[in-house]
Amino acid sequence: MPDRDNWFGSALVYRPTVYEYCQLALQPTLDSGAAERMGEILRRAETEPLLNFLLEEADVMVARLQPSLSDEHLKQQQQRLRGAVDAVWIDQLLATCDRASH
Repeated sequence: MPDRDNWFGSALVYRPTVYEYCQLALQPTLDSGAAERMGEILRRAETEPLLNFLLEEADVMVARLQPSLSDEHLKQQQQRLRGAVDAVWIDQLLATCDRASH
């Protein structure tokens, strides 16, 4: 399936950006540099539909991880998030998109 392969390849290109976005979103506060970077990512997503879709999905995951995080808990959640982004998350998105295309 060339379309699926193209989509998957495009999604993988966004992985570092999505992961960075999630790390920023999990922070209780952002310094000016981090806030600017978050803005850059969101502006980019306004013009790139696939990135926008991936960030929306990331927001759902971040919302589940968000409640009242200590510094140590935040580090643990970021490790879990890295695993989710690297292993499971893209596969789930592909499965969802595959079901939607049928």
